[in-house]
Amino acid sequence: MRKIKEIGACPNCDCGLIMFKTNNYKRFVKCEICGMSYSLPKRGKISNSAIICPRSRVPILIVEKEQQKAYFWTDQPCFSCVAFDKCNAIEELVNEFKSLEVYGY
Repeated sequence: MRKIKEIGACPNCDCGLIMFKTNNYKRFVKCEICGMSYSLPKRGKISNSAIICPRSRVPILIVEKEQQKAYFWTDQPCFSCVAFDKCNAIEELVNEFKSLEVYGY
């Protein structure tokens, strides 16, 4: 297992959330202090949006795959969230991507 990068602050203890990759290419985020963790998609380039999810209070990540629109991920895929259609943070990101014509938008 190796550290990839720090993605933001833990909502439980305000320490750093670190992205890790295991030997079998699984990726996850974990707080080294309180132990909070969640999985990430196994494939795709992951970038940090610097916006915090209002529901889970973790950073919203952008997952890019070739020949697909980018999608968003927090502690779960954002499209599976019950508040996805009403989420101001996601709407802000999509509008910004459309204006910049990036990530397939």
